[in-house]
Amino acid sequence: MSDLIKRNVLFMGGRILGYRCLEVLARYREHFNVHFVMGLRHDGVAGSDWNPSVLEEARRLGFETFDVPSLKAPEIIALFEERKIDTILNVFCDRIIPKAIVDLPGMEIINIHYGHLPQYQGRFVVTHILLNNEPKTCVTTHYIDEGVDTGDLIFEDWLPVLPTDTARSLYMRCVDIGVGSFERTLGYMIRQEPLPRTPQANGGNYYKFEEPNGLQVDLTWEQEKIERFIRATTFEPISKPWLQVGGRRFDIVPRAPVE
Repeated sequence: MSDLIKRNVLFMGGRILGYRCLEVLARYREHFNVHFVMGLRHDGVAGSDWNPSVLEEARRLGFETFDVPSLKAPEIIALFEERKIDTILNVFCDRIIPKAIVDLPGMEIINIHYGHLPQYQGRFVVTHILLNNEPKTCVTTHYIDEGVDTGDLIFEDWLPVLPTDTARSLYMRCVDIGVGSFERTLGYMIRQEPLPRTPQANGGNYYKFEEPNGLQVDLTWEQEKIERFIRATTFEPISKPWLQVGGRRFDIVPRAPVE
């Protein structure tokens, strides 16, 4: 394939999804000019099963890494124009992409999001999917525009929400779906086919990055709500529900499955 028709790519990745999708991109690197790889504002930890270091993996794979405090600086915009960056693949990165980059001529910015849009915009989405007792959810591939999770839809890949799912188990199953969605997106680009594009419906809900009820189980709730809340707030090692009995606090640790 001629270099003249290769996309000029910036990969922005975080968490285990960003890590695994970077490995997918490496397998197809001959079809793209990957100029930079960016990680989270605070990159992950080597060896973590849910938040590994994307930058360390990028260097291992031979990609040039790019770590700046902000993408808003004029010299960063000028660098994007000089490198003719026309594609940003954003995979669970927490960097803010400014309007000046969104509006660059020919720019396409693609994001992968856990949850159906526009019903589940924002953060901590898998927790709210469980709290809302959804029977299914989807991993959404969509374009980034000036809003938050408001861009046109590309793919919706559905999966069931299992009655045994915790926030962590649902999250990790979404990772597997998201890797497949990312590879399918690259396939369209390699074949020079236009990606599907469907405007989002009106309405929806935005969920802030906050712990519901401070992760505390309220013993006055009905049993079904307590059980669902425990599953929805269990994400080892960063989040676990707790309850208070008298003056004592008890963390709730999920029981290991019986083999």
